[in-house]
Amino acid sequence: MNSLFPIIRAIVILGMALSLAACTGSGTSSNNTDGDQNTGMSESTSDKTNTETYYLIPSPEELFRFIKDGNLKFSKSILNPTTNVDKYIDTKSKELNFGVYSADLAYVASFNKYQESIDYLGVVRNLSDEISISSVFDKSLVGRIDNIVDDQDSLLKVTNDTYVSIVSYLEGVERQATLAHLVTGGWVESIYIVVNLLDSYEESPKIISLLASQKMVVANLTLYLEQLKENKGIQSTLEDLKPLADFYKSLTTKKSENAKTKSNKDTIVVGGSAETVMTAEQFEVLKKEITKLRNKMINKKN
Repeated sequence: MNSLFPIIRAIVILGMALSLAACTGSGTSSNNTDGDQNTGMSESTSDKTNTETYYLIPSPEELFRFIKDGNLKFSKSILNPTTNVDKYIDTKSKELNFGVYSADLAYVASFNKYQESIDYLGVVRNLSDEISISSVFDKSLVGRIDNIVDDQDSLLKVTNDTYVSIVSYLEGVERQATLAHLVTGGWVESIYIVVNLLDSYEESPKIISLLASQKMVVANLTLYLEQLKENKGIQSTLEDLKPLADFYKSLTTKKSENAKTKSNKDTIVVGGSAETVMTAEQFEVLKKEITKLRNKMINKKN
């Protein structure tokens, strides 16, 4: 089958290009970069011999790109501790937390935390053995990190290249369930981290806009998982994701030809040709739901 990457589309949110990596749900993929960028929903192409379906889901590194431009503080306490790795016994928890730790790795790399990056890379490599994808970590990829000294861009590139290689490999060997759990765990942890970078709703309209824009990502992720729901692990993950998916469905999105970014103490609107509104009250609901889901994934009581 064709490789998943690079299927890249730029979606502009507040003037920031957010490249979204496409995850296939049908066993095939397309390099099509055309289409309506307003919806961000799944796209499909059919003919007599095959059906192509892919879903746009950002990698953790892509979600953390704004960190370099913001005055955000690093907090190790919001990460899943590396010592938790021994708690994950079943395949589903290992796959989900592979995604979680991949997001943590991207986060610490975004802050140029070299030692923490080494620690989390080690956990990701150990879990790769547990879920039989260790072949992705070839010497040339892992060895690159030894040559990085106080270079944030290089550190980020290594972590992102690792993530992309893993996703591409899983698609290539048709392990869709593993891929689905990986991207789910990575996305949930990424949003959990982003939410917890804010002390208040008013602190950063740009981050609130990023969070509101995830409405289309959740829709894509849900559709992707639904294609695999015959797998019992995927089915239970879908059930766990439902409250968060329902929350995002409740956010108001409307098309506007000349929308502008607006904010006040109660509401922040994403600019562009589609407006997604997240109120201060809804932000608190999001924080509660993402924390509940994330803590269940890492086996932590809320």
